[in-house]
Amino acid sequence: MTLESVTGAVALLRQHAVLWSVGLVMGALAVLDLVIPVYGGAFYTEPLAILQALVIPFLAGGVYGMVKGEAFSVGEFVQSGKTYYFRILLPALVIFFGVILTVFLLAIPLALLGAGAAANMAPLLFGVLLSIAFFTFFYDTVAVFEEAGVFESIRRSIEFVMNNLGSVLVFYLTNIAVFAVLGFLALFAWTALLVDKLEPLVSMSPEELQAVMPEDILALIGTEGVWITAAVYAVVIVLFSAFMYAYKASFFRNHAGNAPVVQGEYDEKGRWYKY
Repeated sequence: MTLESVTGAVALLRQHAVLWSVGLVMGALAVLDLVIPVYGGAFYTEPLAILQALVIPFLAGGVYGMVKGEAFSVGEFVQSGKTYYFRILLPALVIFFGVILTVFLLAIPLALLGAGAAANMAPLLFGVLLSIAFFTFFYDTVAVFEEAGVFESIRRSIEFVMNNLGSVLVFYLTNIAVFAVLGFLALFAWTALLVDKLEPLVSMSPEELQAVMPEDILALIGTEGVWITAAVYAVVIVLFSAFMYAYKASFFRNHAGNAPVVQGEYDEKGRWYKY
């Protein structure tokens, strides 16, 4: 069924051009992410990151809503994006603040234990954050396909991952493999397009190469090279974003029905009880 989800995602992208809109928007934002800091617009980096965080729920809601309703048009994309915007945004904010709280609670005892413990903080925090992302990744698809509430979408995402653990691992590995392949092809294309400008690097010794900084690379490739880099980067983001969202929707739709539904209810204090 995992292979079926991949072929389903490819079929969706091939048959419905409107699904590429999520990739085009993400690609445009990626270009801004790369170009603005290069040209000294570091002041706009943070507002741009906030803009991306606010745009993504609309894009996700548009894609998932079209796949759910099997109606593919620009109007349906916009309508679905508006309909499911806050259903996706609010649990995302809960997860975000949950991550911040987790980091804060872990940092306090590690800081009290001294510098030795604090040195091991980064791997520990990375593991915790990776675990949170691993189990809550499908909150947005739950919010749309099952029209779940804020906390229910997070709970159902965790439940979905646990009930389909093997398939979810394959899902993540597939996305990583696709991104790695696209990245390799992009690096090859980037090198081929800028081979003349990068030629001085060939004559450098290993010690000199280690001392090369990003600013030195920018000086070598110049303005034309920056825009070529941005274009290649944008192509990768367009292709990967469109594939990932279509694949995620197809994967969840194919697997959600296989997961056993746990019957229960919340009490007045928000505690979950199974029947």
